[in-house]
Amino acid sequence: MQQQILNLITKEYSLKLVTNNNDIEKLKEIRQKVLLPAYEKHTHIEDIDKFLYNQDDEQSFIYILIHNDTQKPVGTIRVFFINDKTPIKQLPMQMYGGVSDIDSYMQTYPVCEISRLALIKDLPSYPKLSALKHRTILTIGLQSAIAINMYLYGYTTVFSIMEPALYRLLSRYGIDFKPIGQEVDYFGPRIPHAIPRDKLMREAEKTLWEIALFYLKELAQNPDEFIEYINNHPYLDIDELYIQKLIDTIRNNPDITVDKLLA
Repeated sequence: MQQQILNLITKEYSLKLVTNNNDIEKLKEIRQKVLLPAYEKHTHIEDIDKFLYNQDDEQSFIYILIHNDTQKPVGTIRVFFINDKTPIKQLPMQMYGGVSDIDSYMQTYPVCEISRLALIKDLPSYPKLSALKHRTILTIGLQSAIAINMYLYGYTTVFSIMEPALYRLLSRYGIDFKPIGQEVDYFGPRIPHAIPRDKLMREAEKTLWEIALFYLKELAQNPDEFIEYINNHPYLDIDELYIQKLIDTIRNNPDITVDKLLA
């Protein structure tokens, strides 16, 4: 199963950080197909343009999943962050989900919230994969963005507000979030969760880190676009990220394993 996941996420698909306007348009396409109709089941979205891309996204690392053969965007996930420079000092779950009494988990910046996970319905078919298994693997692939981003930026705590089904899936792969509040009605019933950095780094299932390592190696070999993105970002400082450490580590040891990367 592990090799099947790796092959699909690293050969048939590509996980890409949103860094330019073309990427943003692909992101909007996914959100319009998946998130907009899902959210409109619960409330009327007055400003669709703002729903598809807004100020919260400017304060985030956003990843899109691209099908390599067709170059079609099929999925996305967002890592919304708070640090000393960011204008927004509340998580989306606090601003829009009514989650309160979590300030004790946010004493030390940076922190982040994983949100806006989306995967289109009309995925390419693979003869050896059921539709359900295909979706499960791609969901895992999107979640590997947590590991990638966690390695690059020293978040103290990762938050997420999620449905029970997603919690169970993540738990199976070692992303063992803990509930930090009561269930809220946030476009359906959801529960706020959090996980400390050291626990996620130590316990996340190796498959997630194998995917992350593949993309971290690619980044280390071709870092210019990422560095330019960080240098132009109003809320990020290149010296606060571990990009130079990553470049040096990979160049000095191109065959590095997950265990050694995390040592």
